[in-house]
Amino acid sequence: MSPAIELHGLRFSYPDSGNADQAQFGDQALLQIESLTAQASEIMVLIGDNGCGKTTLLKLLAGLLIPDGGSVGVHNGPALLVHQRPYLFAESVYANVAWPLRIRRLPRHDVRQRTLAALEQVGLEQLARRWAPSLSGGEKQRAAIARALVLQPQVLLLDEPTSNIDAASIAAVERVLRWQAECGRSVIMSTHNLPSAYRLADRIVPMKEGRLRPVAVNILRGWTLDPGDEHIGRFQVSGGPQIFCPAARGQYTTAVVRMDDIILSAEATVTSAQNRLQGDVRAVELTAGELARVEIDCGCRLVSTVTHRSVDQLRLRTGSRLWVTFKASAVELY
Repeated sequence: MSPAIELHGLRFSYPDSGNADQAQFGDQALLQIESLTAQASEIMVLIGDNGCGKTTLLKLLAGLLIPDGGSVGVHNGPALLVHQRPYLFAESVYANVAWPLRIRRLPRHDVRQRTLAALEQVGLEQLARRWAPSLSGGEKQRAAIARALVLQPQVLLLDEPTSNIDAASIAAVERVLRWQAECGRSVIMSTHNLPSAYRLADRIVPMKEGRLRPVAVNILRGWTLDPGDEHIGRFQVSGGPQIFCPAARGQYTTAVVRMDDIILSAEATVTSAQNRLQGDVRAVELTAGELARVEIDCGCRLVSTVTHRSVDQLRLRTGSRLWVTFKASAVELY
């Protein structure tokens, strides 16, 4: 399957320092991405501090900025960007969502059909006649998403779609975005809301100073099991093992374990850590720094970061059999 978006050798710098989203390197703002692809039906989440280049990257993907070098390829249709603070006209919700079709002079029947379908997708069909400026922050965000969806984009871009809205609205926006991915769209969004990122993302893409950085966490999908009266909970990894986690009531579908919280050993060790899994090494990536990344299959895919010295001491090679250990308290639930 061909990717929905492909970036190669991307370079971008602002001509002045008056832009809000600029990664500063010395005296100039610069975005440098050697390679990045996004697939259909995938939710990619960009994370990083203010000024790291997330918004700039989204604008480049949407064609609102022109790169200084490299290529940005969007395949099989347009990529549309929903801004962090979307502007709605002082008209009805229906009129706002229908506007992109009306200015393209589509037949009235098509406008109505596609507008109502987009409103239904975001759960606002009952508010079609509402005056748009009276909507809550979360409702405005969903109306803006619907306005993009009427154009049937293959790639949906969103800048901080869950910022400054309440928990119920965040959950509603997350349901909309998951449904869009399930319908075959590629969804690329930026956020500072890590819980939302972990719940939604098929892939987390950290950014720092205009460059992509390696992911530092393992994200496992599944569900929590009833802990009963125990102080320790259990999380069932989809298609994999059960792992111990902090006891929690309610429904959680994502477990996050930092890579540097995972200890590797050749033999089973006596430790207070309750998660002890045996697995096979699938890959060893020696980086230019002091740490290596080791991928292990222990019923689920886990990645640990270890020193180059540990790679030598443990004789880590593809196919090596070893033990994976981490504490229940190292597991965060979302």
